[in-house]
Amino acid sequence: MKLTITEIKIFIFCLLNMLVINICVAQNNTSLNALAVQDSLPKSNDEILTTPFGIFNLSKTTAPVFRISGDVLRQTPGDHVYNALRGRVPGLRVTRTSNTPGADGYSISLNGGSPTVLVDGYPVGLQVDLREVEEVIVFTDATFNSILGNLGDNGLIYIVTKGGKLGKPTVEVNYHSALNSATRLPRLLSASEYATVINQASNNDGFGDIYSPEAIAAYNNGSDPIRFPNVDRQEAYLAGTSISNYASLNVYGGQDNVAYSAFVAYSDWEGLENVDEGKIDGRNITFRTKINAKVSDIIEARASIYGKFRENKRPVIGPNDTFSLISNTPANAFPLKVGDTAYVVNNQFRSNLLSELEAGGIYTEYDAALVFNIGIDVNLNKYIPGLRYSTHGMIRTSNGKALFTNNRPGLYTIENLQDSDGQDSLALKVQTFDALDLTVGRSGADADIRKTFTYGGYLNYSKKMNQSTLDLNLNHFLFYEPNINASQPDNRNLTFNLNASYALKDKYMFYANLNTSSSSKFIGNNRTSFFPTAGIAWVASNENFLKNSKTIDFLKFRASYGEIGTEYTAETFYYLNTWSGGLNNNTIYLGNANTTQTLDFGYRIGNIANDAIDWIVYDQFFAGVQLSMLKKLSLEVNYFNIDINNQVTKASALFADALGGDAFLPQMNFTKRNNQGFNANLMFNDNIGDFKYYLNVNAGYNKITGETIAEIPYPDEYRLQQGDPEDNFIGYVSDGLFTAENIGSALPQFGDVQIGDIKYVDLNGDNVIDSRDRRAVGNTTPRFNYGVNLGFEYKGFNLDVVGMGVGGYDVSLSGRSYYTHYGLGTYFASVDSNLPNGNANPRLSTTQSINNYVNSDYWLVDGSYFRISNLELGYTLPKNLMDKSIFSNVKLFLRGSNLALFSKFDDLDIEDLSAGVSEYPMMKSFVLGFSMDF
Repeated sequence: MKLTITEIKIFIFCLLNMLVINICVAQNNTSLNALAVQDSLPKSNDEILTTPFGIFNLSKTTAPVFRISGDVLRQTPGDHVYNALRGRVPGLRVTRTSNTPGADGYSISLNGGSPTVLVDGYPVGLQVDLREVEEVIVFTDATFNSILGNLGDNGLIYIVTKGGKLGKPTVEVNYHSALNSATRLPRLLSASEYATVINQASNNDGFGDIYSPEAIAAYNNGSDPIRFPNVDRQEAYLAGTSISNYASLNVYGGQDNVAYSAFVAYSDWEGLENVDEGKIDGRNITFRTKINAKVSDIIEARASIYGKFRENKRPVIGPNDTFSLISNTPANAFPLKVGDTAYVVNNQFRSNLLSELEAGGIYTEYDAALVFNIGIDVNLNKYIPGLRYSTHGMIRTSNGKALFTNNRPGLYTIENLQDSDGQDSLALKVQTFDALDLTVGRSGADADIRKTFTYGGYLNYSKKMNQSTLDLNLNHFLFYEPNINASQPDNRNLTFNLNASYALKDKYMFYANLNTSSSSKFIGNNRTSFFPTAGIAWVASNENFLKNSKTIDFLKFRASYGEIGTEYTAETFYYLNTWSGGLNNNTIYLGNANTTQTLDFGYRIGNIANDAIDWIVYDQFFAGVQLSMLKKLSLEVNYFNIDINNQVTKASALFADALGGDAFLPQMNFTKRNNQGFNANLMFNDNIGDFKYYLNVNAGYNKITGETIAEIPYPDEYRLQQGDPEDNFIGYVSDGLFTAENIGSALPQFGDVQIGDIKYVDLNGDNVIDSRDRRAVGNTTPRFNYGVNLGFEYKGFNLDVVGMGVGGYDVSLSGRSYYTHYGLGTYFASVDSNLPNGNANPRLSTTQSINNYVNSDYWLVDGSYFRISNLELGYTLPKNLMDKSIFSNVKLFLRGSNLALFSKFDDLDIEDLSAGVSEYPMMKSFVLGFSMDF
């Protein structure tokens, strides 16, 4: 481990400080009890899932249910659940949104929407560590979505953590260490290459050479590194690898009337910066404790507490700014330093990254999150067989602060001078001298303290008859999130559900739910609405004509339909008039906002009230089939068709700007979208003696169409987007580049065009290229996502490989500095080759061409890619060896993540084209570790 004793003391002090802060926040603001933790428990031959909103039999549901164990997910390096889910769940797309070490940067999309994540059944965000996960269950249809009301519009990812079960004590120890490096970094030009390109751009503009042949030669041969520097900034600032460590301890078990669990985990990380003073260095500690106790014959009490404390040290300049300066500062701009203390800049490039990393100051972030749960179960079976009542409450708090020292070191420019004898000499000229400008402070405000409260309960009745099973749930769920920002109201939701599940002869299954949801974002009769759901399923393999089949092991058909009501996303209430702005120079503005008002901070109306604002309603239809054959092959296919009605938009979106402002136009329910697609999962597994192997392929497809959209009624029908996919990329149709042969026939377009500029097609035939010549030329959201999982086990050895990919979408290079070259600082090695789609780079210029950088298909590239996302090679020690030791299981493993990428892009990572250019790069990891149970 790389922690020093001093760092440990500091971290523990900050951890205890944050713990006290959050406990005080919780105690001072709660009127609720904490919430109960539930687990997925087997019940005879049924699979019973006990949740905060009822008890459900997963083996008799009418919904598609995808389950994956924590052991499988932990074949992934690190501690993040989302990373472990990549490529494993049909219809789920996981994308990295921040690559900075220690950042929780992922986004998830399930069947084209953003699912709600539940930890042990509660909406607390992703407050969970991969190493404590027992199982992840994915629900996609209205059957389960409707139960959460406003939170269940796009599916549920239900994470079950370990513990809370009776059994002998189990101790799990896990440790692994990772060696990390960038998957790809942009190729930067050397000093001579950069000078040559600038000369070419300058000559295209008619200005002649800027760099002489002698200067270019000096850049090449390194004869004068002060006046003619050639700095490889990636090599100067970045190390090839970084280290991260992960360790965890999990203890759980129980006897008689008490079950318990205790989990604690440690993680640390460091950045790629090779300057010690400016290297990212962080760590976190996560813990969760649970206890379930039987108080009497009918009452059980449960409680848990979860905590996560994070410390992260980084340069004040910020990690993404580090890579922007590396990428956008040419190799010949200036030497890093003259002598031991003089940091150098020039008049065009005024920031020296070395000065920031070595002496710019440190920014240390401290974050803490706590979740308190408590609940009571009342088993009324003694009085009414099958009846059970449960109630629970939860408090979640989070807090973030930072301490920083911000120094501005002195910077110098190099001046060419002549002495009295006429001899050339160099001198340093002070550019900025703020070496004593040292700021010490803290950041973070009361608004950074977040709190969430939930309270709920359910009454469950289960009845097993000779040939049928009946389950009834009546539940209520209150979600309350106070908002400290005075300009934004609190969020309050109250949901009630009455649902029934009935299974006859394990062949015919029926489900119905009536949901009533209330929200503070609506008023009057709209505040509370009712939303029904129904589902049916038929297990055909239990019919007499298939019951003894030697081919079909299991065959189930199912369908469901439901309505789910959700809120609009804005923080303000649309049924109220709201005002914004302030007072300056005794001037008050009434009416619509404009630039003058904004600058003068005048009061202005921000929203016109519309008390008719109503719920956004998801009409969800799902149908699917589940098939198992030959005890080796299983297939599941699910189709969905979701209409999203009554979406909110500003009325002004229906009118052209030329018709005036929108001061008195309110928000209204208007637009309608349709999301249609499927997901599928195919699994094959078999064995040849001791050799066991498997292959799993999953896929998802969806397309969202704007059935009714807010758009201006253009006279040119091809410009209208209603009825088209909402992710259409609107742009011009290109026709190659202007050449000497066709430049004379160029139509009026965007400024003066020259040879080498992009030529566009005149779609409407009016001999002018303008906005009426735009149409849909691509789409920007992946239509497909898929995963491939394969592996084997043989005499203790295992190999598991996970690949994931996306397809059916386009990436626009327009506006990305790595591919759009102009000015002085946006030139990369990509200028010396064609674009990834095979098109040539347009004419180089020292100014930004309007013509070449408008949205067009010239800059579109097929965004499809396939990535080997995770791999594990492991060895589990033989059982006969374990029988002679205190251990029940010992496993050694070598893991890897992001090991290979296949796409149209050779130099950047397609999953994040800003990675390594203006953001931290995507990382790949090689991991060595072990796990032990005893």
